[in-house]
Parts: sequence; structure tokens; C-alpha cells
Amino acid sequence: MIFTVASDTDTLAQALADRLIVEAQASWAHARPLRIALSGGSTPRRLYEELGQRAATLPWQALEIFFSDERAVGPEDSASNYRLAHLPWLSKAPPGTLIHRIPGELGAQAAADVYEDILQRAAGAGRDLDIIFLGVGTDGHIASLFPGAAFTTTRLAQAVAATPDRQARVTLTLPALVAARRRILLAEGASKADALRASLAPTATTPLARLLARAQVEFWLDRVAAQALCPPP
Repeated sequence: MIFTVASDTDTLAQALADRLIVEAQASWAHARPLRIALSGGSTPRRLYEELGQRAATLPWQALEIFFSDERAVGPEDSASNYRLAHLPWLSKAPPGTLIHRIPGELGAQAAADVYEDILQRAAGAGRDLDIIFLGVGTDGHIASLFPGAAFTTTRLAQAVAATPDRQARVTLTLPALVAARRRILLAEGASKADALRASLAPTATTPLARLLARAQVEFWLDRVAAQALCPPP
């Protein structure tokens, strides 16, 4: 595990935007785009705002953009993860930018099948994801892999059924997360410190813990979330 800790949310977003731009430029220097999957939730919003502020100088040609998960809603819905990134940032992309949206308006299963095809075609052409951005829920979920999810699958994208308190969704699977070159998890605030602490425990079984058992994760944390790294008093 690799940990980067910033003093606050703004500093964290600025540092990660700097890193992303440098890596995109380096990837493009080798004649290939940097393939990233964006996350939803509240934590990455500040990063998308920061990237939007730099849109005029961003190396768009060096990016190919995917999504780690999406609700079964259209792109204009306030709950859409695509909309979260589109409004402050992706709306400023020049024509021809490669942005692969999950078509949640088709319904979870149909959208998962469409995205599975997109991801399989990319993988078959030697275009595995370079970086997947993730958040973590207070229950330790990542993307839309919640506690109790089916982690054994050969798919790269799968539907997640609705529950009384949760909309149906589409998510990258655990094998898809593991197959990526890198995974970057953003977390901020006290509630996320608690979730990280629970997932980093030796006997943890949360979705994040399941990922950590199989792959390296880079943690980008604000100072409050980083309290999870401190030994208990």
C-alpha cells in the first residue's frame, strides 16, 4: 500500500490533478493514451472541479475516460456519476475526446452488458485500464461493490440489483479492478477514516479489504481520513 496525505481537500485535489496531468503527458509521449476510470460519490468532486479549471491546458488527447460505476439513471439525472464529472470537467472536453459513459438509462443489466462489451473490446485490443479511481463508503464498499456482493465472476462489468435504500447500478467487478495497472483511492473526513480503519484490519472482510488482498492500492487522503493510519490510543 502507498499513502499520500494532504492537509486538506483542496490540496489533495490539486496534487492529484498535477499527478494525473504529468502521467497523461508521459503516456502520450509513448504514443498511447492514459486510460482512467472515474468514480462517483462526494470525494472526487473537488478533483473534477480542479481539472475543469485546467481544461484549457489539459492534454485531452492523452486521456481515454471510463467509469468505475454508475446508477441506473440517465446522464442528466442528479444521481448520475457521469453528470458529477461532466458538469465541472468533461463538458469542456474538445470534440473527439474518448469518453465511455455507462448508459444507465438502459437499465442496470442492459447497461452492464453494453459496458462489458466496451471493456472486453478494450482489453482484447491491449487497452487495459491504467488507473481506476475509487472512493470508499462507510461500509467499506468500493465502486458499487457492496458487502455481500458476488466477487467471483469472469465479467468486467456487472449489474447490481436495487434494494429498499439503494438504486440499481452497474459496477466494475473485482477482477476488473485487479486487472488495472493501478488503483487510486481517495478518502476524506472522519467517517472515511472509520471505514479505512475497518478495512485495514487484519481480519477485515469488507469489499475494500477483498481488493487489498489481491492488488496494490494507492491511498490519497486528507489529514482527517489519515487518522485511520494511526495506532489506536
